[in-house]
Amino acid sequence: MKKVFLMLVAAGAMTFVSCDNKPKANAEEVVEEVTLTQEEADAEADNYIASLTDILDNTKDVNKLQEVLEAVKAKAAEYVGLNPEIAKVFVAKVQNFLKEKGDVVKGLIGNNLAATAAFAALTEAPAETIVSGFMSAAADKVGDVVDGAKEAVEGAADAAAGAVEDAKNAAADKVNETVDAAKEKAAEAVDGAADAAKKKLGL
Repeated sequence: MKKVFLMLVAAGAMTFVSCDNKPKANAEEVVEEVTLTQEEADAEADNYIASLTDILDNTKDVNKLQEVLEAVKAKAAEYVGLNPEIAKVFVAKVQNFLKEKGDVVKGLIGNNLAATAAFAALTEAPAETIVSGFMSAAADKVGDVVDGAKEAVEGAADAAAGAVEDAKNAAADKVNETVDAAKEKAAEAVDGAADAAKKKLGL
């Protein structure tokens, strides 16, 4: 029995040591910060310009042109959230190309309203103004989310208060019903006792 006990103690000690030697996980998670460099933005602008050049010189596809212009707008909005100054340079670079090729672009667009709107959104205002517009839109979106959250919280609070009030009223009604029933039974008991007493007295 003593040997078995010693063996168990030894096994426990070995387990403890082996567990202690395992690498410990960090208590804090490492959050990778998303950054944007001017080189990355320039390379992205060059890619879009290359796509636009291919469309204007080769494919002549107005729908594809619109897709690329919309993609540029989306990328600019994304860059605004990371670095507004770099976003301005990105927009300006694509904008300068579009202005240089303005006649060719307009000739391809023709009466396509969606492509016309996308082209105008990137060329009719300075890059700084376009970026400012994206920043305002982002701020409005955040404001809408905050307002929506506030309304949801207030609605939940009102619903909870209403539920509590309903529960209180229901409980009060139940108490009143119980009291009324008890009164009725008490009255019946009194009447019964009175009738019984009368019978005994021969009344």
